[in-house]
Amino acid sequence: MSKHSKAPKKTKGKPDPVDINAGSILYALRAWRDMSQEDLGKAVGLTFQQIQKYEKGVNRMSASALYRISRALDVSVIEFFAGLDGVMPDTKHLWLSKDEIKLLKTYRGIREPDAQKHVMKLVETVASYRLDGD
Repeated sequence: MSKHSKAPKKTKGKPDPVDINAGSILYALRAWRDMSQEDLGKAVGLTFQQIQKYEKGVNRMSASALYRISRALDVSVIEFFAGLDGVMPDTKHLWLSKDEIKLLKTYRGIREPDAQKHVMKLVETVASYRLDGD
C-alpha cells in the first residue's frame, strides 16, 4: 500500500463488509451442498456455532479456517471474495435463493432429456405470463 493510500475505516462493533460478503458466500455454498452447519463444522474441526458466526460475518475466518472450509466445500478460496472490488467481476446476482437452489437441484434430478425440455418450456411459459396486461 502506498503512503498515500488509505485503508477503509473500520466501524467499531460492526462486522467488516468483507467478512459479511465471505459469510454470505459460505452460507450459499453450504446450502447448495445440502450440508448443515454442524456437518461442515465437523468436517473442518469447528463448532456449528462458529460456522454460524462466520456466515453472519460476526467472526472473521482465519486463513487456515478459510482454506479448510474451501477444501470441505470443494471450491477455491477466491470464491469467498467474489463481488469485491479488485477481486472478480460482481457476481452477487449469481447467488441463488433457497427456492432457486431447490428448483435447480430438482431440474438436475430429471434424468430424461425430453422431460427436462418440457420442464424448461413450462418455466419459460410461466415466466412470460403477465397478469392484467402487464
